Amino acid sequence: MKKYGLLIALVVAVSIFAGYLLYNNSNIAQRRNQESQSQKTATNDNSTSDNNAKDENKSSNDSNNGNSDKQDHNPVVDNRNVDLINQIVSLAKQGKVINCDFVTGKTTIDDIEKVYGNPDKQEYISSAKGTYTTFTKKYLVFGFNKGMQVFETRSFDPRLQAISRSDIENVLGKAPYKASISGTPSQTVLGYTMNSDYKLEFVISDTTNLVDHVNVLYPAATVNSMAGDPGRQW
Repeated sequence: MKKYGLLIALVVAVSIFAGYLLYNNSNIAQRRNQESQSQKTATNDNSTSDNNAKDENKSSNDSNNGNSDKQDHNPVVDNRNVDLINQIVSLAKQGKVINCDFVTGKTTIDDIEKVYGNPDKQEYISSAKGTYTTFTKKYLVFGFNKGMQVFETRSFDPRLQAISRSDIENVLGKAPYKASISGTPSQTVLGYTMNSDYKLEFVISDTTNLVDHVNVLYPAATVNSMAGDPGRQW
């Protein structure tokens, strides 16, 4: 009986020891798996972080390149508009517009028709104090009084339509004269006094906020002393 008891005790002890070994090995394997998984996760996180950093650097570079392109491009456009506005002002002080050699206030409509031929359109506009004649291919309109003297020259030169309202105000400041013209589309007039003889108006489309045309006005030729009419100021 004692032998059987010892044998049973030995079997139990061996079973317990074997169970302990299996449990310990299982825990070790589990810890190793967890450590391996943590390392993979950390590696993936680092890779993601590196990729994000690369993407951010790329976006930053692209943004900087875009800004650089804009900075390189915009000044050219702005400078062209500035030069054009300065040219318009310089000519307006002489009574001229950019695509015409005739001097407002010192020219008759007959002088113009001898060079340009017959106009495409002609109409009297009472509110403007005169008759307006249009030369479509020349991008020009002339307003003249009863004595045939030209008091206003309008230029619709396509180059003008690149100029924005902000361009004008950046170069010339806020306009001392401003008016609205109803229509489709409506327009805004910005007026500047050039000197004692001439005034310059930029007529701007309210839809595009770009110049539609410019006017050079000689107010003295709109006065009708006989009728007590002081004429136009703008």
